[in-house]
Amino acid sequence: MKSNNALMSGLVLAISAVFLSPVAVASPAGCDGMGPVGEKQASRMGQRMKERQQKLHESLKLNPEQEKAWVKFQESHPFLGNADRPDRAAMEKLSAPERAEKMLEHSRKHQEAMSKHVSAMKSFYDTLTPEQKKTFDEHSMMRPQRSDRPGRNAPAPQDGAAVQK
Repeated sequence: MKSNNALMSGLVLAISAVFLSPVAVASPAGCDGMGPVGEKQASRMGQRMKERQQKLHESLKLNPEQEKAWVKFQESHPFLGNADRPDRAAMEKLSAPERAEKMLEHSRKHQEAMSKHVSAMKSFYDTLTPEQKKTFDEHSMMRPQRSDRPGRNAPAPQDGAAVQK
């Protein structure tokens, strides 16, 4: 009986290793997401962000005065090309407390940039008409539908039935 348990344990371990090995191989060495694939993804995300902002711009139908505030709002966005990530090679040379200090400094800079962005957003928002504000508010809550993940964006039951898990 003991040999059967050992055989089953070994079999389970071997099967687990076979199924988990692609996950380990697929993960980038640094896992920071900025390898060749991470850079492509960041580029795609930036492109999608620009497309969404262009769509918002078109739907707002801004007048010339509002256009000036729009430009300031867009230039203030901390994720459009001016997001400064710490250099990975330089960070590896630092001790753990020094890295933590650098990350804290980076976080402070990011918060400053976000504060400027929120200020520019408020200035821009104040120039909008009530209809434009409604459009802006709706746009800021939009999230793309992900049909590749069944169940995540499923509509709520219409008849009040509870969702079963």
